[in-house]
Amino acid sequence: MNNPCSKIVDEGLDFIIFGSTGDLSHRKLFPALYNLYKDVKYKDKINIIALGRKEIERDEFLSTFTPFIENKDKIEEFFGKIIYKKCDFTSTDDMNSLSQYLLSRCRSRIFYLAVPPLSYEEIISSIGKVGLQKECIEHKTFTRIILEKPFGYDLSSTKRINRLLLSLFKETQIFRIDHYLGKEPIQNILAFRFVNNVFENIWNNKFISKIEINLLEDIGIEKRGIFYEETGVLIDVFQNHILQMLSIITMNKPKIMNDEHIRREKNKILQKVRLGEFIKGQYEGYTDEENVSKTSLRETFLFTKVFLKSKRWRNVPIYIKSGKDLKNKDTNIKVYFKKIPQESFSGDFSQNILDFMIQPELGIYLNFGGKVPGEENKVTNIKMEYLYTNYFGELKSEYEKLLIDCIQGKQMNFASTDEIETAWQITDRFEKRIKNIKPLIYKKHSLGPELPI
Repeated sequence: MNNPCSKIVDEGLDFIIFGSTGDLSHRKLFPALYNLYKDVKYKDKINIIALGRKEIERDEFLSTFTPFIENKDKIEEFFGKIIYKKCDFTSTDDMNSLSQYLLSRCRSRIFYLAVPPLSYEEIISSIGKVGLQKECIEHKTFTRIILEKPFGYDLSSTKRINRLLLSLFKETQIFRIDHYLGKEPIQNILAFRFVNNVFENIWNNKFISKIEINLLEDIGIEKRGIFYEETGVLIDVFQNHILQMLSIITMNKPKIMNDEHIRREKNKILQKVRLGEFIKGQYEGYTDEENVSKTSLRETFLFTKVFLKSKRWRNVPIYIKSGKDLKNKDTNIKVYFKKIPQESFSGDFSQNILDFMIQPELGIYLNFGGKVPGEENKVTNIKMEYLYTNYFGELKSEYEKLLIDCIQGKQMNFASTDEIETAWQITDRFEKRIKNIKPLIYKKHSLGPELPI
């Protein structure tokens, strides 16, 4: 068997970025890679090959992401790890040149597709044509590929991309990144549930009355009219962030706590989602935004109620709310426990509520009833608070943590092929229901349209 690698093997890692000149690379990817570089475990192992279609001077390229990097004490050293190469992925000559360069180094490779989904198929095909997807078993190098959300733009395109991916890569090589899965409060949900029997034993319809999932933003579309006209709230955050949060908060405990079994249980619960009533909204002035149609029906706000077709969650409504240009920025998951009759007590205690705070605060609140001092049999609401920064100090960014997971081959915090396709089945059904509905107009920086609850 011919070995495409050189005789001299470098045990490092080439991190190859398609779309290195884009906004995502500037704001998220390069700052995360800089933080990785400052970690002694990765400092001497990672080299970055930034690809772009344009001919750009090195200094000009480096200046595009420098403003987004904090604590620049080692930035000049970091710059030494970056190579910018003009590479048009539609050009056979450019891709052959890239292939020769990478194969001569015989290093492990991670491809990062920081590009719109419309470019996925062509880039993946180009990687396959020049053989860059192959792993060198003899020299124990690996090849992995990371794709950004939204993965595809409907179920049909997603299946097509998945077929292409799986014809070239194994499932264990594919990492579909959703930065919400890198957030500590979301990663902590499984530990919170499955380590603490006091909660997992009551995690069902006998004790829980409803669940709320909120992803609220206080900014508008910020000059992303073209993107938002194609996606709206449904594809921008419901298809990925929200459905991932729903699966984690409601999934059954896996028989084995490993990547494969966790992702399998998440997909099982997504298959049980049944859509209920909804409200579609649009903030006042959206149709005046740049690159937005004056007659646009695109939603900037969605509220819906869903149920899960499972014995565990029968008749427990899950309320989902997400929108742009609202009063507050707030992402959380609230679990409401059933009220207990209080004939023997007076006061204003409502019910037990478990609040997983995801942003801007990171932590958990538990609302419980407690006696008011000096008042006989009078109770009130008391919050038990756990904030991450109080316990653990500064946390790594979501992208930094997910890049480390990919380097280590850990897939628990990345969506599987099955999860992605199930999520798109739900989203496509939802899109058909709301597409031609006229949205309710709501004022900017408000609570959104009036809701039935």
